[in-house]
Amino acid sequence: MAEIYSVHFGVLNLGELPSEISEIGDDWETTFKGKRAKILTNLQRVVPDETAYRSVIVDRSNEGYASFISESHPDFNKIMLKRKTKMPARASDYIANRDAAFAEGGDFESGITANKGAFMNNVKVILRVVGDRDKVYGAIPKLSFALDGKKELLEEILNDTYDHLITQTDLKRFFVKKAFKTSVVAIANEALAYVVYAIDAGYDDTWITSNIADVYNPMLAAMINSNTVNSELDPTACSITIEKDATTGRWGIKLVEATPS
Repeated sequence: MAEIYSVHFGVLNLGELPSEISEIGDDWETTFKGKRAKILTNLQRVVPDETAYRSVIVDRSNEGYASFISESHPDFNKIMLKRKTKMPARASDYIANRDAAFAEGGDFESGITANKGAFMNNVKVILRVVGDRDKVYGAIPKLSFALDGKKELLEEILNDTYDHLITQTDLKRFFVKKAFKTSVVAIANEALAYVVYAIDAGYDDTWITSNIADVYNPMLAAMINSNTVNSELDPTACSITIEKDATTGRWGIKLVEATPS
C-alpha cells in the first residue's frame, strides 16, 4: 500500500472559540421568553378550568400510571387510592400556579435565565467539535471535507495549532456513497463531544482511550471495507480513528488514506 494522505483534526480549546458565541445564548433566551404567552395560551386552552384539569391531567395520568405499575403490584390499590384522592384536590393550585409561572417575569422566564449558563456549556462543547463556520472550523467539518476529497479547500482551513497534516500527496473521495460518509461523521461527532466532556471533567488520556476511543474506533473501523470505500483506495490500509496527536497534544480524529500497492 501507499499512504497518500494523513491528517489529524484536533478539538478546539475553550479559549479558541470566538467571543461572539455569547450571542447564541442571548438569542436562545430571547426566543424562549418570546414564546411565553403562546405557551400559556395553549395550556389554558387544553386545561381551562378545574373540571378540565381532572379529565385531562388526573384521569389520564392515573390511567397511564395504573398501566405502568399494573395490578400485580402488591400495593396497587393503595397507590391508586392515594393518587385518586390527592390529585383532584390540587386542581385550583395547578391553575393558579400555572398562570403565575407564565406571567411576565414569572418562574418560566426566570427559569430560562437560570438555565442559560447550562445551555451555553453544552453549546460550547458542540462548537469545540464543529466550530463556527463564519469564524473557526472544528474537526467535524474538516473531516467532512476530507472524506469528500476536497484537498484544496481542506488545506485552506487547517490550523497548525490544532491540526496536524502528516502526508499530503493526494486526497481522494473516501466513500462510494454519501450515506456511508454521513454515518461516519455522525459517529465521530458523538465521540468527540464525549471526549470534550471528559477533558472538561478532568479525565486523563488513559480513561478517555478506554472509555471513548476504544468504544467508538471499532464502530468507525466497521464502516471501512471494500463495499464502502472508493475503489481507488485500499480499505485495509485506510483508517478513521479517535486519538490524541503527539504533535499538537490534542484529542481529535485522524484520517489516513492509502492506495493499493
